[in-house]
Amino acid sequence: MSSIISFPFREAVADVEYKGFLIPKGWKAMPLFRNIHHNPEFFSEPQKFNPSRFEVTPKPNTFMPFGSGVHACPGNELAKLETMIMVHHLVTKFRWELVGSECRIQYGPFPLPLNGLPTKFWRESTTYN
Repeated sequence: MSSIISFPFREAVADVEYKGFLIPKGWKAMPLFRNIHHNPEFFSEPQKFNPSRFEVTPKPNTFMPFGSGVHACPGNELAKLETMIMVHHLVTKFRWELVGSECRIQYGPFPLPLNGLPTKFWRESTTYN
């Protein structure tokens, strides 16, 4: 849904005109990755958690959970591998469901589930909370 760092600062290395606005050389800019990730021009129903939207690779610079270029997170490949291993085990070894019907996200400075994310996990006859 969003990246860990929602708003890095960058310095303009040259004058840049963007949509009629001038960003002078030396000014600080703050790209909001969360706004890019939730842009309906790039993702249909951007507020809805829908992992299948990535069955088709997103357009360049429309999904940057780890930043990009020289400022990209150096641990991004490890984080992706760890996430895939965890999801593999959750999906193949456990049944699970969210407890409750409300799941909202709070932003500031990092995206976190409001009031946590209560989930019930179980394997066969044993329940894990």
